[in-house]
Amino acid sequence: METVTREKITRDFGSAFLSLQHTSALCMQLLLSKYNLYPGQPQVLFALKELGAPTQNELASHLGIGKASAGVSIRRLESGGFIKRTRDKKDTRCIRLTLTQKGEEFARWCSIDYDMFFTTMLEELTPDERAAAYSFLRSMEKSLTDLKERLES
Repeated sequence: METVTREKITRDFGSAFLSLQHTSALCMQLLLSKYNLYPGQPQVLFALKELGAPTQNELASHLGIGKASAGVSIRRLESGGFIKRTRDKKDTRCIRLTLTQKGEEFARWCSIDYDMFFTTMLEELTPDERAAAYSFLRSMEKSLTDLKERLES
């Protein structure tokens, strides 16, 4: 009997998690559409703001994504006028990425919208429930990171 209950809880959790993920993605898409940005691109803007003027490899490493994925986002953001590439003055073989003024402004506005998004997501939880939810998310992230490492080996 316990196995059936555990399986049902796992199934119900999986269903609720996928529903949350889907609704979250739809809301994020609606938020980002006013900026003509795709999901994932605000993180690039945030990272550039934090890192200053990284190379594509440094940016990819910071974001935990592949160089090719970073390259796609960089090209789109560059064509949208959000970022620019400049040669490193000390090493002219090196290309650095920086935010344009438009990129700086959009990073600021996206940050405000992200804060609103997550505040809204948590508004029906008590402070204790929020702390517990954060703890659960960190634990689930660790479990999935461990799974990712096992799958990659």
